[in-house]
Amino acid sequence: MGTQQASILDELRAMAVFATVVRSGSFAAAARALGLTRAVVSHHVRGLEAKLGMPLAQRSTRNFSLTPAGEAFRVHCERLLDEAQDGIRGMELLRAEPRGEVRITCSHHFGNKRILPALLAFRRRYPAIRLHIAMNDANVDLVRQGIELAVRAGPLADSDLVARRLVSEPTMLCAAPAYLRRHGSPATLEALQQHRWVIYPPTQRSMAARHDGHAVDIAIHGDVVTDSAASRLAFVLAGEGIARLPAYDASAPLGSGELVRLLPTLETAPLEIYLVHGKRIGPSARLMRDFLLGLGERGG
Repeated sequence: MGTQQASILDELRAMAVFATVVRSGSFAAAARALGLTRAVVSHHVRGLEAKLGMPLAQRSTRNFSLTPAGEAFRVHCERLLDEAQDGIRGMELLRAEPRGEVRITCSHHFGNKRILPALLAFRRRYPAIRLHIAMNDANVDLVRQGIELAVRAGPLADSDLVARRLVSEPTMLCAAPAYLRRHGSPATLEALQQHRWVIYPPTQRSMAARHDGHAVDIAIHGDVVTDSAASRLAFVLAGEGIARLPAYDASAPLGSGELVRLLPTLETAPLEIYLVHGKRIGPSARLMRDFLLGLGERGG
């Protein structure tokens, strides 16, 4: 092992010792928890302080307190310790039959299309893990409702959560033949902006796309506004307007002739679906997270 790698291992060990000191409240208590002498624990902390060039703790015979630098550094050390402990617990679950409980939320429409088949496959692999599935089109407060995993569309605004891209679904503009017989088929971007849309989500007022290599922004207006992706598809199929549809909604109706693709050279943005969770989740939720992400990577 090279000198640099050995140094990194020493630093990681010292960070774990420092996190244990913080959680135990004293060097003596940390020494007992780790099965080390108090002198060895102090040696690790002094080594960190020398490496960082600043004191991490004020200590005396009876008192122990963190310096401002120690308060900032302990967050990283505790995170390292937590990740290591979570990894070990996860492997212990794999060694036996995994048990536990996972709470997950997703939208009704995408959930029925893509998530429920994946959850059935997860149950076949891990039958002893209980699932609580909340189908909800609104973004719920994960912490307040005790939900560990959420499937959401679009970028993540909450910095206290972790988001991993699960699916990047192609989209396309579509309309039913009945609509096109009444209103004609748009041949240009200018003509497209005169047509009626089925608007989803309700706040949408324009659609970003690319045409001939250039970014364009297309104004959207229409008489049908919905907060449901399933309703959007139903109204488009009924000839009530046009819409940008994900491939999982459009493929079968395009194949059967129930829908027609409009302006195929117009590049509409893909639908980005993310798997979202807190910075710390339990072993069973970690299993499900990795299972779902693995299906996404394989195009499942």
